[in-house]
Amino acid sequence: MVAKRAVKPARPAVKAAVKGHEPVLYRLCKPGWSVIVERTPNALGTRFVCPFCPQSHRVPGPVRGFKKIRRAQWGRLRRVEE
Repeated sequence: MVAKRAVKPARPAVKAAVKGHEPVLYRLCKPGWSVIVERTPNALGTRFVCPFCPQSHRVPGPVRGFKKIRRAQWGRLRRVEE
């Protein structure tokens, strides 16, 4: 005779939706270009090499890419450090 295994009661299928943080745009040194930075809590900051100048810049989170935007929007963005 085979003994049946104890079956655990089924959990409700409620899962918390893991939502990524909203990306933030920072203004680069070339007009009309911005860097996409993921906003993460307690981020120490990230240095990245600028594709438009020989310097590296610091932003408060991980870099996710670059974006070309209209000049009017570019003027309102926060500037990268250094």
